[in-house]
This record gives sequence, C-alpha cells and structure tokens, in this order.
Amino acid sequence: MASATAAAALGATPLRALPTNPDVVIIGAGSAGIAAARRLMAEGLEVVVIEAADQIGGRAVTDTAALGQPFDRGASWLQGPADLPHLDLARDLGFGLVDHSRPRDVLFVGDRQANPTERRQRDRAWSDFYAALSGARGDVSAASVLPMDQPFMDVVATWVGPMDFGVDIDQLSRQDWYAFAEYDVNKLVREGVGTVVARLGADLPVRLNTAARAVDWSGDGVRVETDAGTISARACIVTVSTGVLASGAIRFTPDLPDSKQSAIADLPMGQLIKVGLLFDGERLGLSPNSFVSHSLDGPLPADACYYLAFPAGHDYVTGFIGGQVGRDLEREGEAAMIAYALDRFVSMLGSDARRHFQRATVAAWDTNPLTLGAYSAARPGGFGARRRLAEPLGERVFFAGEAMATPYATLVGGAHLHGERIAGQVADLLEAPGCTGCAARHQHRNRPQEAGE
Repeated sequence: MASATAAAALGATPLRALPTNPDVVIIGAGSAGIAAARRLMAEGLEVVVIEAADQIGGRAVTDTAALGQPFDRGASWLQGPADLPHLDLARDLGFGLVDHSRPRDVLFVGDRQANPTERRQRDRAWSDFYAALSGARGDVSAASVLPMDQPFMDVVATWVGPMDFGVDIDQLSRQDWYAFAEYDVNKLVREGVGTVVARLGADLPVRLNTAARAVDWSGDGVRVETDAGTISARACIVTVSTGVLASGAIRFTPDLPDSKQSAIADLPMGQLIKVGLLFDGERLGLSPNSFVSHSLDGPLPADACYYLAFPAGHDYVTGFIGGQVGRDLEREGEAAMIAYALDRFVSMLGSDARRHFQRATVAAWDTNPLTLGAYSAARPGGFGARRRLAEPLGERVFFAGEAMATPYATLVGGAHLHGERIAGQVADLLEAPGCTGCAARHQHRNRPQEAGE
C-alpha cells in the first residue's frame, strides 16, 4: 500500500465506502482498469472497479517471495511514448529505472558463443526481417514474406513471433507487427513493473475477489452481475482479456453483436511462459540486462528458450518460452517448464551454471482462468479486429485494454493509455462537469437500490 505521501503524489482518493450505484463500473483492475478509474475520478464521476483476483494489477504483478527478489510474473518492461504515465511515478518514488533500449545480445551456437561470421549473419537476418515485413503489403502471415532459408532467420522469427507476440511466426499478422510504434521509452524497473502498476492503483475503489458474471445492457444503463451481487451504473468499461471474452465467462444481454464476436475471435491470446532461474550471485560471464539466444535445429516452431540475464542487477535469469511450444509445455506442469529452461541454459553455459543454480519459479498464463493467455495477437487477416473490439455497445458498454491499444498493443503502457482514452470518452458522454456533478448523475446516484444490489 502506498504511503500517505505517495498517495498524495498519485492524486489518489482516500479509502471510503464503495458506491453502491456508481456512475461507471469497471470490470478488471489491471493497467487499463486502473487508468480508466483514475481518469473518471479526476472528472468527478463515481466509480467502482471489480476484480476477480485477490490483488490489483492484472497481468502486471511483481512477486517478491518466490525468488526473494522482485520478479515480474507478467509485464516486465515499461515501454511506449516518452510521456508514459508510469515514469513520473517511478521517479517520484525513487524506483530504480534501467534503460534497456540497447541491450547486449549474446548468441550461442551449441555450447559456444557465435563467432564473428555467425554474428554478422544473425545481424543480417534481423535487417532482412525488417525489410521483408516493411516492404510487404497486406494483412498476411509474417512467415509468408520471410526468406526462411536464410541463416539465423529462424532465430529472428522466433524472437519476434513466440517471444514478442506469443504466437508462432506463421500465426502472426504482418500488419499487426507493422502497426507497432517505435519505443521512446524502454525501461526495466528494479522494484518490478507490477509494483509501479500497484502504486498507480493505490486507494482506488476496488472490490477484490469479485468476478463479473454478466453484463445486462438492455436498458438505459447497465447491470453487472457479480459473485457479490448486482451493480447498476450508467456505463461499464470492460477490460478483461480477449481470452476471457472468448471463453464466455461473462454473459452479455443482449448477446454481443457478430462484429464484436468476430473481433474477439480474430484476437486470440498468445502464450509466453516466464521461468525465473535464481543463481547464487555468480554471473556466468553474462552482462546484466543482456539477452541470450541460441541457434535452432529443425523446422519452426522449434524448441527454443531465450533469456534475459540478471535484469536490473538481480541474481536470476528469466527464460521465455512462447507460442505452441510453450502451450504444449505448460500442459506438462511446472517441473517440466523449469527443467526445460534450466537444461537449455546449462547446455549453452556449461555445467557450472547448474552448480550455481538455487531455485526457480514459473509464470505460465495459458491456463490462468483470469487471463487464458499472456496477451492478444491478431491473426493474419484479423488486424482490423483491434479497432472493432474497441467500438462501444449502445453508448453504455465500452472496451479497453492492451488488445485495442494500437500502436502499443500487448504492452502494459499501451493498456494504461487506452484505458485512459476510453475513460475520457465515457466522461464526455456522461457530461461530467468536474467535481460539481450534474443533475442526471445525482439523480442516478441517489435512486433507491434495486434488488440484489
């Protein structure tokens, strides 16, 4: 919990009894939901955020227990435009920000580091990858325009597909890749990105352990059924993942229109496992904050685990396993995921790495019922789904989150910016005149509760 000084710096509202008939109910207390709530409250609107988990943050959560050091189980970077809202907060609170815009990239070929010729081939593959996807046209599969027989193109394609987007390169929309903006900011946070997001959500009116079961938008406002009763509001902002939307865990009345359902289908969740491997302080010849990858054998999708070495000076290495390989591996259980990441690491670094290894933790999102995946990835031909998903229903049900946050989709910063933008649209629609309120809002707020509220 933020201190009083930190809460004041955040502009947070002191804790109080939650409104029973808020102006807006927000489903999900992840980055988008937190940003939306802060914006709406700044506009003088009453808000309730409901969150199915027992903590805020969504897919941005920092674990300090498993490895004894801050380990981001989900979002691990602050990336996006220069005015990313998280940065000022992190600086004000004295968090350790580490620039990661030009990390060292170590390539292994078998049990040795790549020689100069191999590194040049790898660098050429990166250049040709960008040239091929930038020069192509249409919303086609990224794999369809790549010279896959080029040396180390499979390594690059695995970085961008499974590791960046959570899907294999043949399932990646070229247009989705092309729509991404260059990062003005690319930071690691020593205390954890999840810690920053949690501070942004400090003292917001959030009901934890409260899952949304249904959204009725058949009337003038909305009624959201939860495990703890029904909340009536003038509008609703839905920030859950496309995986949860596709699962039918939240029932909509009337049903979502076909355009919305097709948008959800075109934005399936990618898979990215994160395995934290804790060492005893030995750096194994690797520079902190460096990426470590390896050559591949066989066709894609290939067995691959790439690494971030000792981020922000911590004593662990994070292994990343994505796409279909990660999806299959998660079904085998935690021990299998740890063994996969550790064995691959030892095969490159040598047996000394195993001797200095202490313990591990796994963050696997595919079977998490509150996310059902790591983040969204547009299917080839489905890039327009990000825009379609963001369209509101009847000017009372709105959608926000990383899946709609072009040009920063999949990012915690993108989710925040999109949540803030959608909240601005809601505030304008509700004609919120700041802190003084309006007649319509007061009439709604003071009406008698309905049964079950």
